[in-house]
Formats: sequence, structure tokens, C-alpha cells
Amino acid sequence: MAIGDYDVLHRASRELRAMPEPGWAAVERRVIEAVRATPRSGWPISVVDPRPGQAPGRIEVSDLVVRAGLARVLRSLPDVALVDVSVTVDERMLQEVRIEVSGRYGVDLTAIAAEIRTQATAVITQVLGDATGVQIDVAFTDVHR
Repeated sequence: MAIGDYDVLHRASRELRAMPEPGWAAVERRVIEAVRATPRSGWPISVVDPRPGQAPGRIEVSDLVVRAGLARVLRSLPDVALVDVSVTVDERMLQEVRIEVSGRYGVDLTAIAAEIRTQATAVITQVLGDATGVQIDVAFTDVHR
């Protein structure tokens, strides 16, 4: 399941709710909380220190933070459906972001790819402080109506 691909979860939730299973309403909140509390591992990525020299150490975030931020922004774009976001990290530096999307049939995919890159650069800059040198690849792996 790709990041942001909640359709499967929504369908499963609808099916479970539609079933005459007594007690689902009582456990639903606990199940969702348990899933959200499950630890997730990720790759550390160095962040540009917003106040260099003020304190020793370094700042790092998980690649999950970058991927979640990208997914949140890209899901809001019209004419595309996010399929997947993957990243390449080398020595704690973000090297590449690969974004797979489905494009709406008949739209200008070149313009959409440019908008996706612009939005991705903004997210990376916001999260890490700098997007210089990060390669952003956009792949249209499907089309939809």
C-alpha cells in the first residue's frame, strides 16, 4: 500500500461497519489508536539548522516526515491521484524524491509535473531548510477520468 493510499482502509472500514458485528463501535477508536501508536522506522535526514552555532548537535528528521508532508500536499492537487512517494537518502542527506501519480485523462501532464515539482520543492525546503541538490522525479504510472 502506497503512502496516502487510504482507499483500501476506507473500503475495509466501510465493510466492517456494514457488517452486523456487535461491538465494532466500541473497539473502533482503540483499534485506530493502536495503529497510530505503532512505531514506524525511517531513515534519518539532516536538517539545515535554523540557528547555527546556538547549540551543539544536529537536527534530523525521519524520511517519513518528508514523505508524509509531500503526500499531504500532493493529494490536494487537482487532476492527479498520488500513487507513491519514495526517497533516496545517502549519509543522512536527501538525494532523490520519486513521486508516482495517476494523471487525469486529457490534461497537460507536463504542466502538472512542473507543478508537482514546485510543490515538492516547497515541502522539502519547509521541512529540511533547503532543497538544493535534491532530484525530484515525477512518474505518471496511470491515467484516470
